[in-house]
This record gives sequence, structure tokens and C-alpha cells, in this order.
Amino acid sequence: MKLSPRRSSFKIAIDVLKVIGEGEDRPTRIMYASNLSWNSLQRTLDILVNKGYVDENQISERVRKYSITAKGHEVLGYYDRLESLVEVTTD
Repeated sequence: MKLSPRRSSFKIAIDVLKVIGEGEDRPTRIMYASNLSWNSLQRTLDILVNKGYVDENQISERVRKYSITAKGHEVLGYYDRLESLVEVTTD
């Protein structure tokens, strides 16, 4: 079975959570670190904020910062455990 090189929406959300969890808090830095376009990042951040995995803090009119919530850390913990249990290799 050949795996698709494209990331699923789930994998993109996990990647963004990881980047924020590692300390990146500004949208542009999150965008570059997670290798996303601006529109894809905005859609993903909206979902993560609405689900309660990420907090959005409006610093000023033009500056927003993001931080991972306890619920977001919990999701990453579940993902890491699942990833360690299921090893998929591509040949």
C-alpha cells in the first residue's frame, strides 16, 4: 500500500499543535514552522481555538499570539502514545 505524501487535516492540526507547544506563538512563525500556507494556517488555528486546544491572545490590533491549552497538551500526549504503538514504514 502506497501512502499519500499529502498531510491529512488531522496531521496538519497535530503539526500546528506541536509547533505551538514547542514555543512558537506568532502566526507567521507557526506558518513557516508547520510548512503551511497562510489560508491553511488560519483555517487550522480557527478549528483549534474553537475546539479549545489553543488559546488566542490579542496583544494589540495587529498582533495575535497563540498558546496551547491543557486540552491541547492532552491531545498531543494521546497522539504520541498512539504513534509509538503503531509503527508504519513506507517501502
